Amino acid sequence: EQQRMAKEATYSPLEISTSSADMAIINTISKRFNKDKTLLVREALSQALLDMFSALDPVERKMLAKDADELAQSIAAEIAEEQGLDSLDVTGNNWVQQDKLCIKAEKKAAKEEADRQAQMADKVLGHQEEAPVMEIEEAEETDVYSESTDTNALEEETDQEEPIAEEQNTSSIFS
Repeated sequence: EQQRMAKEATYSPLEISTSSADMAIINTISKRFNKDKTLLVREALSQALLDMFSALDPVERKMLAKDADELAQSIAAEIAEEQGLDSLDVTGNNWVQQDKLCIKAEKKAAKEEADRQAQMADKVLGHQEEAPVMEIEEAEETDVYSESTDTNALEEETDQEEPIAEEQNTSSIFS
């Protein structure tokens, strides 16, 4: 109980108003998962903030992260003073660290995209090496032809896949 009370003391109160539709889903989810509404909203807000933070421009994200961490320390000091404590550990996200995680994820995604592009280029170059040597004009005509052929093949594959998907949907409805 003391640990819970100490942890709760590190949180700052926030008064919000929400639509009745949002309140209805909060109540429904909290009942479904047997979770306190306040805790549910706290977790949802925390996740939404992470998503918003991650969507920011990297330069802006870095500036905001530093400001947010400094403000968090200041708020924690105020709460500690109100509680008669020497200090409080800041709970929640370390935004500078979160920024570093975002940068790491962005670099990983960029590397994966570059690898995918390289694989596609290798695949295209591999097909060109197998083709007989032609004059430049003949090669251009062949490229135009192969693009339309690839498009037709893709359309045929899509047409073949759609009935299968419909059959799967139909069978799941009647199951």
